[in-house]
Amino acid sequence: MAKTFHEFASHIIATLDTLNIRYAIGGSVASSAYGAYRSTNDIDISIEMPLSESERFIKAFTTLGFYVYIDAILDAVIWHTPFNVIDAESGYKADFFLVEPTPLQVSLFERTQLVPYDTESGAEAIMYSIEDVIVYKLKYFSEGKMPKHPRDILAMLDIHHQTIDFEYIAFWANETGVIEIWNEILEEHQARMSKNK
Repeated sequence: MAKTFHEFASHIIATLDTLNIRYAIGGSVASSAYGAYRSTNDIDISIEMPLSESERFIKAFTTLGFYVYIDAILDAVIWHTPFNVIDAESGYKADFFLVEPTPLQVSLFERTQLVPYDTESGAEAIMYSIEDVIVYKLKYFSEGKMPKHPRDILAMLDIHHQTIDFEYIAFWANETGVIEIWNEILEEHQARMSKNK
């Protein structure tokens, strides 16, 4: 019987814990945990992993029957791109991003939270803060213009507008060159809030 996405994610998270690799989950898994659920076949994970740990990393995941290759990890180091761990049986995929010591990524890892990612089991994982999920979705939208990103952001704002640190988001939106996109989404959010009063 093919594994579910939750089972796939659980294997990924448990293996990272076993390897003692610091991680944080972002992307649609995190935005679904904070906002409106959206089905996905992949999980985005930032990790702190020196190249010297690559062999141990590969062995742990290939033992589970997943595909991961050293060349992909080397490319990730050289070109600053993600590499994949893939379950060929189910098609589920984990996109791993190697953390670099940039101010934004340092801030991201200082603000991670333990959050339930599966509503049925209550299973928890370490995720980006809601503000960092929004900042990165602003960046991804600026690069690819995929409409799912503003939708995800608006869903998170609708639910958590009373507790979100708007100043933090505005600061990093300005630093990363997406402040205009943020202001547009914020304006739409405020219009929605006014309409629902």
